[in-house]
Amino acid sequence: MSSASDGGDPRVTYPAMSCSLKAVPDSSLFEGPKGQEITLVVKDHIGTVLIAKAEYGGGSLVPVGQAVSRLTFTLAPDRNTLKLVLVFSATTGGRGELREETGSDSQFLRDLAGDEPFQALRIMGT
Repeated sequence: MSSASDGGDPRVTYPAMSCSLKAVPDSSLFEGPKGQEITLVVKDHIGTVLIAKAEYGGGSLVPVGQAVSRLTFTLAPDRNTLKLVLVFSATTGGRGELREETGSDSQFLRDLAGDEPFQALRIMGT
């Protein structure tokens, strides 16, 4: 929704673009609607962060020999693990964050550190 304070017309309501993944309270699990397309991006803080390898639902999401800053996949039913291998230009001192992105909206999912290049996110497709 727009308001006069953000420069928009206060009489106009804009549809909210919301992200699909929701953190499950008191766990490290995320959940979202099965069949939903999810886009994840890495944001740099110290050096450049890229995804060198990503596996989800038994498939590879990044072409061999490439590294990407964005990946899109379809949320599988039931519990699956997204496995990421990250590369950092600042080696172990590198820092960044993993975010879900939907149009102009995004949400923080996890801090990324160069001394922890392997990340695993458990995601439940509901």
